[in-house]
Amino acid sequence: MSVSEIVPKLYLIFILLVAVLTSSPLNSFAAFILLLCAAVSIKPLPARLNLVLMFLASVLTPLALEPSTRSFLATFLAIPVLAPLDKSLRKNASGFAFRSAKEEGREATPILKSLAAALLLILVISIIVQNQVLMLTFVLLAGYLMIILVYIGRVVPKVPLEESKTLIRGLVGEKVKKTVTINTRKGAKLRVLLSPLDKWVSLNPSEFSLESEMKIGIEFVPPLSGPSKIQTQALVIDQWGLTQTSQILEFVDLHIIPRARYAEWLAKRYLEKTAPGTSSASTIAFTRAARMARRGFEYYGSRLYQPGDMFKDVDWKHTFKLRELVVKEFLGTEHQPVIITVNLAVKDATEADTVAYDLVMTALTFAKEAAPVGLAAYNTKEVLAVQRLGNPREALKQALKLTRSISMVSIPQRSLQPPDIQRLKRNLSELKQVEIGSAKRLLEMLRLEYEAIKESVGQNPARLAIKKLVETAKPAVMIIMISQMNHDAEAVSITLEELKRKGCNIIQMG
Repeated sequence: MSVSEIVPKLYLIFILLVAVLTSSPLNSFAAFILLLCAAVSIKPLPARLNLVLMFLASVLTPLALEPSTRSFLATFLAIPVLAPLDKSLRKNASGFAFRSAKEEGREATPILKSLAAALLLILVISIIVQNQVLMLTFVLLAGYLMIILVYIGRVVPKVPLEESKTLIRGLVGEKVKKTVTINTRKGAKLRVLLSPLDKWVSLNPSEFSLESEMKIGIEFVPPLSGPSKIQTQALVIDQWGLTQTSQILEFVDLHIIPRARYAEWLAKRYLEKTAPGTSSASTIAFTRAARMARRGFEYYGSRLYQPGDMFKDVDWKHTFKLRELVVKEFLGTEHQPVIITVNLAVKDATEADTVAYDLVMTALTFAKEAAPVGLAAYNTKEVLAVQRLGNPREALKQALKLTRSISMVSIPQRSLQPPDIQRLKRNLSELKQVEIGSAKRLLEMLRLEYEAIKESVGQNPARLAIKKLVETAKPAVMIIMISQMNHDAEAVSITLEELKRKGCNIIQMG
């Protein structure tokens, strides 16, 4: 405890000791009780309890001094007691809990309301008992409170905080970190609580004491349907804890870019720069293919001549047109065939953006690798498209078209997790080796479940689309499954498990 805190309390103890020695027995007893409270308050006490004791001391000390002094002098001698009362108010404010506010503006805290009610009670009692000391004590405390409120009104305006503003462009689902600045308008000492209005935004720190300026770390992952501005509610309490001011801060102007749009831009840019017959095609994706396989079977495009190319691959039409030696590019046979299977049925715009992004970026990746690509797409009702293994550029073009066929449908809420087919089959194989009667009954139940699942997914568009395309591919084909696993969960699980046993490599996305 600092000297500035101890001296006023020692003064209070001295005044009360004088009152004990000079007052009537009843007042001496009251002064003695206050003396004990003041002595105890020298040691650290809970802020709320210490505030109550100091307020009682400021009210009752003049009454204890009244018999031995005049009424005005008794009140005058109690003025230094306001110093520990002021300290108690500040300490209580440092741990005071913020209260939720629905609207912007200033409001009184429970502490201010309690003090006002206590003063009103003192005024009423002083009028009833016609006690001049109690009336002067009311005037003293009310004047002290009014001075503080006037000061708060001057240094804590209705809009007490000023924030830095920044523009952020971000992709949907991409984490963004930024540092922003907040400061007080008039340099007042404040307690601040920041509460983002959007659940996907986090601030660090969110609660702090502010005297001039504070750096705030803001972190968020913007959703597709997010707002254009990130708003934060700021609750501000003055250093005495008497008023709370609510303010809306706007740190960030947010420009959200759908990932599907970004992927579409990349794909179109790639197709333009690698179009057959363009000179820039040689610098994008063909170099890697040329190194890995100089000669394949399927025509891919044209590029500039490189040392080692065969003379019979010269593309004479484009050579005469561009006046540069151009050769034909063929798909190599070393690349593992890839089948992209996509479920175009989604429940909302966010899922639609995710599916479109995964589809286009997957097709773009394999187009750059010059790997043979097949494509199958379906929704809840039918198989929408089946493109056999072939030119990856064509698969990329088809993927761009299919993004426009993504549909939002009402999908029933699933109460149970999709069945784990691999685990179910493992349980069946293990139970076959057990001769106990209960195990045999469980085996029959699981077998019945497995057969029921197979029968229910027999005509599911997912199963039909995957099987129709895989039948024309090699056993070692790679299957990339893009699905939100809604209506097709069982069909995908069973079909992919069967294909995995046949040697297919499976990658599931979403």
